Amino acid sequence: MYRIVKKFGDTVGNNITAQPQRAFSLLNAGYTVSGLVTKYFPDQRLLPHQKYAAAVCNDTIHKPLREPINSAVVNLFFPCGLLQAMGITPQFVEGLSGYLNGAYTERAFIDFAENYGIPKQYCSYHKTLLGAALSDVLPKSRFIVNTTLVCDANTLTFRTLADHWKVPHFTIDVPSEYSVETVKYVADQFRKMSEFMEDVMSKKIDHEKLKAVIRSENRSLNYYSDHFQELPGKFLSNNLTSEMYKLFFTHILLGTSEAEHYFKQLLEDVRNAPQSNGEIRILWAHILPYWQDSINSVLNFSRRYQLLCCDLNFDSLIPMDEDHPYESMARKLLLNTMCGPTKKRADKLIEMANLLRADGVVYFNHWGCKRTLGSAELIKDMLETAGIPVLILDGDGCDRDNINDGQMSTRLQAFLEILEAAK
Repeated sequence: MYRIVKKFGDTVGNNITAQPQRAFSLLNAGYTVSGLVTKYFPDQRLLPHQKYAAAVCNDTIHKPLREPINSAVVNLFFPCGLLQAMGITPQFVEGLSGYLNGAYTERAFIDFAENYGIPKQYCSYHKTLLGAALSDVLPKSRFIVNTTLVCDANTLTFRTLADHWKVPHFTIDVPSEYSVETVKYVADQFRKMSEFMEDVMSKKIDHEKLKAVIRSENRSLNYYSDHFQELPGKFLSNNLTSEMYKLFFTHILLGTSEAEHYFKQLLEDVRNAPQSNGEIRILWAHILPYWQDSINSVLNFSRRYQLLCCDLNFDSLIPMDEDHPYESMARKLLLNTMCGPTKKRADKLIEMANLLRADGVVYFNHWGCKRTLGSAELIKDMLETAGIPVLILDGDGCDRDNINDGQMSTRLQAFLEILEAAK
């Protein structure tokens, strides 16, 4: 299978400059096939919620490629309730770039972006998306909406996309402090954004539909919260890819029937899971290198090591108020653990590590993410002061050519052995 997918990726890469439409047609066909495989021939090692996630996530990425006129490019942390209420499909940077990586095409798009002038030290997720767009392989979406939260690449990436595609663009500016004033400031921006979307789409937002989206989001968060209460005493089989898929449901798909079904099934799966039985329990911080075989071989489907959760999957579990949707969206951003001081993220990691009975934390230093890189030692110190062992693992979540595979595997296994010795 590796050779087939690698050959596919090479073929796409060889066409992005001379025949971008052919490259797009190949990707479109590839995601059609992978959608059928995940739906009808899932990996039987997966739990029910993981099988469901694989199929839904493939379709979530593929649909905007099939229907770009009804899609909007967003970043991971953008609250998508307004899009869902208008029937607009979000296409998010991190998800699409991850799927381009899965097709072994990321390096070709990164090379294109760098040759175009995008800095080498730029986030590989953003470089991959920019390469796909600037090469004209990626069809243009109807408009672009994003936040300034966390990633300093957002401003350049989305402005560059909007300029290249000549499409409308709206940015939500997110202050680093939470207060009555900042909630109002961000909420007012969401109100203006809703007017922007109505102008672009030439239709009004159905506020009853928006209320229904918020009610669904709250039900999903209740299921998810209940799952966290069950997880401390259970062994729930996991793998890096499924944990990355979870980001779809904790972010851009929140408020959809798909997310509600996912979290309901997740709760059922953890209730049916066996009791914890001495395994090493790992909490992960930041993006997961789900494509890296040396890491997968250690953690995926292991009975010896349990991957509990990634901290981006509990960054902003804030209940929404259907009668005050714009203020709720503002609070969701401002209370995000990634917004504001580093201590906010560290405190949440400590809280969840204690709740889930984690033996240690792997802090993944994704290349190009300045905030994560800059916070690494501070968070490590705070967690270790709280009695939680930490491994800072340098790597790249999207670019295969930008890792030291052997060193990463050796350091991870040495850390796990230390945790086992201390168990």
